[in-house]
Amino acid sequence: MTKESIYWYFVILTFLYIIYKNYNSVIKVLIILCFYSGLASFFGKGIENPYKIVLVLLSVYILIKNNGLAGLRNREGFLLIIFILFSVSFIYSGFINGDYFTLIFSQYGKYVTPICLFFTINRLQNKNPAFLYGFRDLFFSLFAIQILLSAVKILIIGLVEHTVGSVANSGGGLATILPVLGFALLWLNNKGELKRKDWIYIFLLLFIGFASLKRAIWFIMPVFIFLFLYYVPKKLSISKVLYFLPLIPLIFYIGVRLNPTLNEEGQLWGSYNQQYVLDYGQKYSFGKTSQSSEIQLGEGRGGATVLLFEKLIKGTTLSSNDIWGFGLKEIYITNYEEFDYDKYGVTSKGSVSGIFQTYIATGYVGILLTILLIISVLGNIKESRIRFVMALLIFWDYLFYSGLILRTQALFISFFFIIIYSNLQYNLGLYRKRSITYPYDKNRHLQTRKV
Repeated sequence: MTKESIYWYFVILTFLYIIYKNYNSVIKVLIILCFYSGLASFFGKGIENPYKIVLVLLSVYILIKNNGLAGLRNREGFLLIIFILFSVSFIYSGFINGDYFTLIFSQYGKYVTPICLFFTINRLQNKNPAFLYGFRDLFFSLFAIQILLSAVKILIIGLVEHTVGSVANSGGGLATILPVLGFALLWLNNKGELKRKDWIYIFLLLFIGFASLKRAIWFIMPVFIFLFLYYVPKKLSISKVLYFLPLIPLIFYIGVRLNPTLNEEGQLWGSYNQQYVLDYGQKYSFGKTSQSSEIQLGEGRGGATVLLFEKLIKGTTLSSNDIWGFGLKEIYITNYEEFDYDKYGVTSKGSVSGIFQTYIATGYVGILLTILLIISVLGNIKESRIRFVMALLIFWDYLFYSGLILRTQALFISFFFIIIYSNLQYNLGLYRKRSITYPYDKNRHLQTRKV
């Protein structure tokens, strides 16, 4: 038995536990299944492909059963219209490029399940806001499981990128986004107030990124902590500034020393050299350093995105492939060795950003509709400052990272839940100065307080 097999047996134990705790809710079971897609992947395509089909069929069933599309407001209706247009374009691009049905279905399903769950949960919480608290607890449990499994992974397998908790068996990019979403949920749940114990939880979330040797997490997590603590609130106390502000650069400092690729020695707890870190980040993303200011087109994810926009701005004649893409198989079936980087002008498949993946799969039409889909999703966030911060996260991921929020069901579902939960807090008056009454929460009694 391999080390990886032993690890995934531990994953199975956590799966059985979380299912046992939530088996009485079909919606919760579906969310759990999305968070355990890595487990299905470990057992091979024979299990993974039927698993994906079940997720899509179950999500559609839940949507219909709960009449999730009834009584849509303007913002929700706009999201539905854009998603229909996105769906038509996505499926059409796949068929004209010769993609087989199961490939189209599996990739399209990554969007269907989160969208169905959003409309379903939003519909149910409109009738009973207290309904959300059970789902909040589930998401906290799922994030805690990812932390636990990260520790198990280190003990059994070691520090490796390709495995992330229960959500990924290959590819470690999710370990960058998960901690940010976990922090956002924590901040919302605490109504913007963090205590000392909450910082322990934040560092445990960062442990997910550490276990997968992720670099970007140490750059973006401090930024989003700063934005949630000091930009989103309408008022700031001096004590909060003095108490929490030093912790933000401390996270970056610790991360640099813990990641072997971010220090000159290439080892755990290496030295801290800020210029080395900045040069590495610029070289990795844009193929340039502080000494060479010119962006290398096609080198790094940022360079690939710039290449894409430069091609469009220059006004060169666009081919049918430019407009409708080259096909899903070009990006989602080929491995690093098979990928034709000369054809697309990038240095490697690893340099392909989220938006560049859309270009290869569904062309510039796909890019336009994906951006409209993102905008329509963000339009459902009522509080403007939270909308701005979440827009930074999803557009950074799409333009300069791997576009994982949109293409990973666990992340997209978490993103949607944060939207719904933030709206609940907004409706309760979290961001306005008036008395508010909270609906029943099993962790507290009905109460009224000033905010």
